[in-house]
Order: sequence, then structure tokens, then C-alpha cells
Amino acid sequence: MIPLAALILFLFAMATPASGELHHISPQDDWFSTLSGPSLLPGDEIVLATGTYSDPRRLEICQLGSADKPITIRAADGAEVILKRPDAHQNTINLNGCQHLILKGIEITGGDSAIRIGGKDEHPAKFITLEDLHIHHIGGVAITANYPGQTYEALTFRHNHIHHTGGHGEAFYLGSNSKPDGTTDGYIFDSVIENNYIHDLRGGTVSQGDGIELKDGSYNNIVRDNVIHDTNYPGIIVYDTDGKAPNIIERNVIWNTGDHGIQAGADAVIRNNLIFDTAGDGIHCRNHQSAIVGNLTIIHNTILSASSIRIVAPEKFSGGVVVANNALGGEPRIPVNPDITRAGNITGIDEQFPRAGSECIGAADPTHTVADDFNGSRRGDSRDSGAYVFDPGGNPGWAITRAFKP
Repeated sequence: MIPLAALILFLFAMATPASGELHHISPQDDWFSTLSGPSLLPGDEIVLATGTYSDPRRLEICQLGSADKPITIRAADGAEVILKRPDAHQNTINLNGCQHLILKGIEITGGDSAIRIGGKDEHPAKFITLEDLHIHHIGGVAITANYPGQTYEALTFRHNHIHHTGGHGEAFYLGSNSKPDGTTDGYIFDSVIENNYIHDLRGGTVSQGDGIELKDGSYNNIVRDNVIHDTNYPGIIVYDTDGKAPNIIERNVIWNTGDHGIQAGADAVIRNNLIFDTAGDGIHCRNHQSAIVGNLTIIHNTILSASSIRIVAPEKFSGGVVVANNALGGEPRIPVNPDITRAGNITGIDEQFPRAGSECIGAADPTHTVADDFNGSRRGDSRDSGAYVFDPGGNPGWAITRAFKP
């Protein structure tokens, strides 16, 4: 006789589908059906061989992994995998209702938006990772998560190379515009946009061209260690969080924008960024859609633009503003207001990394210091204004260049 407990476990195992299979696919296989079909299970891994994958049909991926068993679609180690839509009548990839999905190591070109993320039926889009993608020469935005009325939780965009977009031209368009009455209509939260290399979002058919845009109501997101240059609109723009946890914008480098370096309405911490050669302000703060300026912390940035920081005062600030310990090339335009705290800022700076004898050394207000700097170096007892801790041997970290930040 089989013990009852063993019989129950056996029947449960028989009723539970197998998962965690490895699928090797080439352009000659029916890859389209595999990616868009219902056959993948949590833990499955799709490994794509070198080649160009192209199909005129609408590619819609609706895969559901689990927290401990995500579904992974990736290029084989060392493979050059190109997913190319033959026209711009449709997005190259539509991720609809995906959860716990990883897309990695693929070159994406052609199509309208390269990747559009949305929910489906009872499955909102969440826990999706897009990593090591190369997105270029497309008809619209690179990556969008902007369906009205939808929420996006815990998305990760890491180490993606994005350039030469079209249409509105954003690299990341995250969240949707407010409703006419000013209420939030679709937002992203608890997400990370880090270590991406974004450039050349201007010219051609580009009408806007922001680097990273977080729409109204998006909250508790981290935007860090990105390299952004040659954009038509701001390198990074955030609106407000509707009173929820602030967005963190840190350790990014932004230059040669056709507009501001960073634009923020409210509810943001902006620290340790390096900004230079912007057509507009280095950091610009004003009301935008439902965002009322306030609850902003702007500290330890180095801004070498002619117009460094500008705050356009609303009738009433939505919260306090701190502007402290920044190294600034040009004079800031900050109104005198009891809601604004200013301390430890140094103007007239002309170097990215402080030289020996720089006015930045030791000038920071200790009330508003942060733990590390642009390089990730610990500040310790240092009291240096700007994005860097001074080192008598020179910059010990990355020398700014047109590449990913290490």
C-alpha cells in the first residue's frame, strides 16, 4: 500500500506542469510562436542564436513567470541577436500583461516604439527587467510604459544602449499624462532606471526627445548612473509623486541637451549629478501638469551650464526646497523665499573635478551632506561641495566619455 501522504504528493506532482526548461532557438525556427505563444512556463529560458529575427506580424509577448522562477528571453553568450521589424506600422515588441520576465542582450531596431509595456486582463505589468539591450533607429520612443489608467510596479531598466529614436523620441517614456482635471492617469513606482547609455535623441523626425521621463504620480523610483547626451528635450524630467515617496535622481552625467539637464516639478531628491553644456538650465524646477514646486532636495551636484539652477516660484510651494552644497558654473536663479534653504553652494566653478585650491574643498554645509559622490566614493568626513570628493591625485574614478558609466 502507498502511504496517503506519498500518494497526495505524487498526484500533486502529476498535476503540476514541468517548468524551468531551456529552449535554444534560431531564426530558422518558429521563434515568433515561441515568444508570443502560451507554452512558456515559469522558469523557462529562451536562448536565441546569432541572426536576424524579423516578422511583419504584431509581436505580443504575454508571459507570466513567478518571483522565484522568472521567464528569461536572452541572446546566447557571445551571440549577435537582432530583432528587426520590417516597417514602422507596429511596435517591434509589445509586452502585454507580463510579470517576472527578463529580456536581455538583444539588439532591437525598426518598428515604431521598440518596446511598449502594458497590462492585460487581470495581469498588470510588473517585475519586468530589460537589460543589455541595444535599441536604435526606430520610428518612435525606445521604451514606453504609458497606457492611461495602468500602473507599473518594479520595472528594471539596466545597462541599455539607446540612440537615434524618432517621433516623440524619448528613450524612456514612463507613466502617462494627467487627466484634464489634473488627476494622475497611469504611473510607475518602485522601479529602477540605471546605468543606461542614452544619446542622439534629436534631429530627423524627433519632435521632443527626452532622455528619461517619469510622468505625473510616478513615485519611489531610482534614476542613477545613466550617461545622457545630445537630447532635444531635458536629459531627465520628473513631475511629482502625489505626496508619495520621492523619486531619487543620482550620479547621472548629462550634457549637450537642447533644453534643461534635469527638470523636476516636485517630490524629488537630486544629488551627485554632473551636468554641463545645456541649452537651458542645468536644473530647472517649475509647475508642470499637476505638480506644484516643492519637496525638492538639490544637493552636491556639479553644474557647469551658464544657467545653473532655476526655480520658478509657484503661488505657494507644495513643500520645502533645499539647494545645498552644489558646485555651480553660473549664478543660480532662486527666489528669496522662506520655503527655500540655501547653504554651501559655490559659484564660478569651471572644472568637473575640483583642483587643488578649489573653493569647493571644505565648503559644504555639514547639515546637508550625503554618504557618497558621483564615483560612488565614500565622502567620510569630507566637506566638499559638488558631485565629487576632492582627491589630491586627481579624479580616481571614471573620466567622462561617450560610453556607459562603469
